Amino acid sequence: MDKLQHIIECAQEGNQLPFNDFFKRTFQKLKPKLLSVTRSEDDTQEVFIIALQKFWERFVINQEDLPHNSVGYIYMMCKNAWLMQRRKKVVSTVSFDNSSIRNSSLKEEIEWRTNEDREANERDELLQYKALSQALKALSPKCQTLMENELENDTSLKELQLQLGFTNYQALVQAKYNCKKRLVRMVYLILEELKSQKIS
Repeated sequence: MDKLQHIIECAQEGNQLPFNDFFKRTFQKLKPKLLSVTRSEDDTQEVFIIALQKFWERFVINQEDLPHNSVGYIYMMCKNAWLMQRRKKVVSTVSFDNSSIRNSSLKEEIEWRTNEDREANERDELLQYKALSQALKALSPKCQTLMENELENDTSLKELQLQLGFTNYQALVQAKYNCKKRLVRMVYLILEELKSQKIS
């Protein structure tokens, strides 16, 4: 976090090189996961660039508090950008006959819905990030390390086994599976709670 804070501060002072290096490294980390979602090199690069722009705007320009897990947060932004891209493609394939074109309210309705979807998507993205951060903090230290490594891929599983004191590789894999189940369940519970708070 301190390292990323320094990178952001450098960017705010006009030195973008550390920020660019951070994003190059992050892209290499996330690329395999993103490719499994998009199935396309071009789409993977496109959604990552969208996420980079949003990250820059939020944390360099607007100086918001940095996320607890920056790589996990960027991955979520990429997935949401991909969903928005798919929705736009669906809308763009809608063909309008002459009568529909004359009645521009139909086109305006679709455009309005698309914008509304984007705003809702950004609100959901923020709620998902908050839920993930809170759920990660609520896990045991071992589980936190395992799940953060799952998102960031910083350490090999063999190194983790030694670092966390697991007797064998199978014990580590089982613990990772249990932690992921716990994390997912907690994210859903916290997300529901956050959504209910916004409604009320």
